[in-house]
Amino acid sequence: MGTNKNLIMLVILAIAGIAGYMASKAFYQKESQSFDFQSLLLYPEQKSFAGFTLIDKNKQKITNDSFKDGWTLLFFGYTHCPDVCPTTLSELQKAFKILENNKLKSMPKVLFVSVDSQRDTPDLLKDYIHFFNKDFNAATADKGNILSIASQIGVAYHIGDHKEGDLNYDVDHTAAIFLVNPDAKLYGIFRSPHEADKIALDLTSLIGTN
Repeated sequence: MGTNKNLIMLVILAIAGIAGYMASKAFYQKESQSFDFQSLLLYPEQKSFAGFTLIDKNKQKITNDSFKDGWTLLFFGYTHCPDVCPTTLSELQKAFKILENNKLKSMPKVLFVSVDSQRDTPDLLKDYIHFFNKDFNAATADKGNILSIASQIGVAYHIGDHKEGDLNYDVDHTAAIFLVNPDAKLYGIFRSPHEADKIALDLTSLIGTN
């Protein structure tokens, strides 16, 4: 029965992903073309999100106000992820090396949000994210706060069925990278597959150089 539930959830996630991709192409393509972006799709209207509190790798609180006064790349996943998360974070690290060489006016922040708070403590998140870049931040929260921020941003995720105390389970989640602007509003989305050079090129065009 659990296998059937997981299969159904995967189908739902796949359909949602395809629908989201097609919608983004239909609604965002015109504006993206005007900026000549390679991977970034802009939302027709910037979207606010609030009403949540996360705890980051340094055990500091993160709320909507934490996103102000700078660009932020927001990615959801979990530390036990076998493929999508390490691949995406590796591409972001490569992109940051390019951005540093490009001498951006201001470097964006990266926030990795774990939807798997049962296993991903702040200390574990710190060790995990520092493997990719010590300047990247990571955070998690209880189920209610994770659901609050994820649902507002449009992130789908599913924790696999498991018995209480069992730490061996799978997690399915959206693979997109979300871009939050200095006004703490959703500004755009980087669709997958993620490529460091395209991400860096788009951010350089958007933010500008010194």
